[in-house]
Amino acid sequence: MVFFWKKSQEEKLAEKGDKNAILKLIQQGKREKAIEILEKFKDNPELLRILYDLYMQEGKYYYAYQLIEHYDRSLGTAQERALIYERVGEREKAIEEYLKIGSFESLSSAGNLLYQMGKKEEALKVFERAIKLSPPSKKEELQKTIDGIKQELGIIKQEKESLIDKIRKGLQKTKEKALFGIILRGRKVDDELFEELEETLIRADVGAKTAIDIVEDLKKEAIKRNIKTSDGLRDILKEKFLLLLSNCEGRIEFKEGSTNVYLFLGVNGSGKTTTIGKLAYKFTSEGKRVLLCAADTFRSAAVEQLEIWAQRSGAHIVKKEEGADPASVVYEAMSKADNYDLVLIDTAGRLHTKEPLIRELRKIKSVINKFYPNEPTETLLVLDATVGQNSIAQAKVFKEALDITGIVLTKLDGTAKGGAIIPICKELKVPVKLIGVGEGIDDLQPFDAKLFVEELLSVEV
Repeated sequence: MVFFWKKSQEEKLAEKGDKNAILKLIQQGKREKAIEILEKFKDNPELLRILYDLYMQEGKYYYAYQLIEHYDRSLGTAQERALIYERVGEREKAIEEYLKIGSFESLSSAGNLLYQMGKKEEALKVFERAIKLSPPSKKEELQKTIDGIKQELGIIKQEKESLIDKIRKGLQKTKEKALFGIILRGRKVDDELFEELEETLIRADVGAKTAIDIVEDLKKEAIKRNIKTSDGLRDILKEKFLLLLSNCEGRIEFKEGSTNVYLFLGVNGSGKTTTIGKLAYKFTSEGKRVLLCAADTFRSAAVEQLEIWAQRSGAHIVKKEEGADPASVVYEAMSKADNYDLVLIDTAGRLHTKEPLIRELRKIKSVINKFYPNEPTETLLVLDATVGQNSIAQAKVFKEALDITGIVLTKLDGTAKGGAIIPICKELKVPVKLIGVGEGIDDLQPFDAKLFVEELLSVEV
């Protein structure tokens, strides 16, 4: 039996170009049907605008672009046209529209596009216009961008901080609170000193048991070596720290001549997306081709932040709408991965949904392996140093999901818990590969255990 569905009177009217009937179809949720009809009436200015609005609502930017280019260049707002031009790769036209708007956000977007195109002088002029309109919360970040461009152009010169200076700066708060250098200088070796040293180790978040063990060892060595003043304990304490950190040092692996996939794990707020952005900048600065994958689709802010880093670093990005299946974003990125040296994948970190999170991460790994059976090259767990030892419990959830190849310890400059690196490494048995010692774009540094211990115990505060 064959059924013939009769068209409604409204649909018949819509097919004749009746505006009200078309709007009724849209209200009924028959958007695709409305688009199909409207595409036959592009010469009608009123219907053209309705079609344009539908394209924009559906995210069909290329189709909206075709309407602007071939039918009416005044369609939409300047903001919409700028977005369309940017999405279809017409960067010059996007910049023109952004400059017409002249708001802080639009000038920032124009500046970023100019910078990506290598037009640094023009980008600088636009950013200097933008900072005059900047809200207080954005001014400091934009000023850093301006200063960075000025340095690149040679307008201002700034001595580059050495690695030791960065580590010193990163451990400043820990040293101010722990004061190892002061305790271990010119003091008589007695019970009071050892008690104070134990408290200091605990304050630095080394862990109570580890602190007690270290102090007991120091007492034995002091008797054995006949040490009378605290200065003589410094070298012994260095030895103890270095022994505890002996298997904690690692380097980021990179395979020349093939695609390297780095998968990033970590709770929301750990600094995961910023870490990805800084690494993207580092690798693109070295001439590597980098693709960012925004697979944390549960937070629009994470996708937006990654987009900004893509613009800033010159990396490309794969993203989808908020709430999309993270594995589908990874699939799209993997399908393009052959054209890149590195693919950096951001993931969600919703620990309150432990089981779904574990399933999701395993699914992402499975998608990666369909394209590259031996990847990821690195599975990096990003931990917030300000949380200290408490991050160990978080880490165990991620270890349950996937094999972790390295730890990135961020925000070391913002905490007095620098000693937590010892129990973190000892408990998780995973090397620390990178540490974040500041907010600057190059303040993500390889972990050097010897340098770390030297600075932690140095006299200078």
